[in-house]
Amino acid sequence: MNYSPGLTGGMVGCHDAPAMGAPRQGRGGGWRKSGIRAAFVALTALAFVVGQQSPARADDPLQEALRKKDELERAVQNSRANTERYKTVASQYQAAVDAAYSRIADLSTQKEAAQSQADALALEIQIRQEQLALVSFQLDETKALAESLKAQAAAQQQQLASREDLYAKHLRTTYRLAMVSPLEMLLSSKSLTEFAERVQALIFVNRQDTQLANDIKALRVDTAQKLDDAAAKAKEIVGLQTQIDDQKKSLSQQKNEYDRLVAEMKSNIAQQGSVAAQAQSDRNGALVAANKANNETAVLNQRLEQAEALYAQLAAEQAARSGLGAFTGAKLPLWPLTGPITSGFGARWGGFHNGLDIAAPMYTPIRAAAAGQVVTVGKPYLAYGDTATVVIIAHGYNFSTLYGHLDDRVKVPVVRVGQMVGAGQVIAYVGMTGWTTGPHLHFMTIVNGRAVDPRPYLP
Repeated sequence: MNYSPGLTGGMVGCHDAPAMGAPRQGRGGGWRKSGIRAAFVALTALAFVVGQQSPARADDPLQEALRKKDELERAVQNSRANTERYKTVASQYQAAVDAAYSRIADLSTQKEAAQSQADALALEIQIRQEQLALVSFQLDETKALAESLKAQAAAQQQQLASREDLYAKHLRTTYRLAMVSPLEMLLSSKSLTEFAERVQALIFVNRQDTQLANDIKALRVDTAQKLDDAAAKAKEIVGLQTQIDDQKKSLSQQKNEYDRLVAEMKSNIAQQGSVAAQAQSDRNGALVAANKANNETAVLNQRLEQAEALYAQLAAEQAARSGLGAFTGAKLPLWPLTGPITSGFGARWGGFHNGLDIAAPMYTPIRAAAAGQVVTVGKPYLAYGDTATVVIIAHGYNFSTLYGHLDDRVKVPVVRVGQMVGAGQVIAYVGMTGWTTGPHLHFMTIVNGRAVDPRPYLP
């Protein structure tokens, strides 16, 4: 199992570990699953032992291999971070695409509603137009009728004038006859027959005058009524024409407004379509960049594996020359701490936990699980953003134990680099340094350069 300087999952205690292969986050990462192998701790520890008497030369192959591994480790982390950033950007662009299409759907619904209103108003305007044409036709007929009535009235006026003239003549004749007494009429008649005819004629004229007067009166009333009816009808139709024309204008204004809304919706839909297309293009570009970064990560991981293998080989060769023998015990003599295991070795939460988390109150003493030499005390992973205080004990060139999240404020570690310690000796105290959410010990066993499950080695 590979791991890098940091405390992946295990040193996080109850804190969530990052997903396998995910870029390192601001908090909660640690010793990556695909990082530098556990040999880095064990063999770096041996480098402390081997290099206690003399510092490494600038051209030391082991130190050069370590430097290359560090560089590749950082490059892998950066590449993975870039991959995640591109994926995040792609997700943001996808959200923009979805929002644009959702807006297009809303606008399309609004456009269809506005178009339906515009179509309904267009039909209403057409109906009003037809009504207006019918009223105009009726108005023309009424005007023609009024002209006809006026012509009839003019003819009746002439007839009335003629009758009035005839009536005046009859009145004058009647007046003259009325001035002649019946005796004078008799004496002036040549015979009784003539007298009778003259009396009869007078009676007829009187009757005719009475009828003529009644006709003149009725004709006047009828003519006036026809003129009044024609004027009223024309006024009614003109009012109806004005009303329909006003309705038509109002409907036209409403239709123009809905037409404007439809045009505006079409423009907005086209604009949102452009936004969606651009966001889709940007999303595709981000996905291409994420894929490229992911491919680069794979290449860097391959180079990192090669660098780790080279470093492990060089460190093992140097450790073998140092005189530190191999760890031959099947079991560690004791547990470093008594307490519940809150997280075991293995996969968890999409990542990998490379040790045991043992919970205990703050400042609880931590003991060496076996005799050995202290090779690391302090914060060896600050360059990777991990502030955990760690003690590493080498029990042989092929076996080491790591104790993490140690307190460094109230009760600092009580051992030093190079010190030989016995099994059960207090080396430090439970703390909360590094990436953790509660006091506990992160305990690791590193065998032949690999972090392995500590349980088989514990009593």
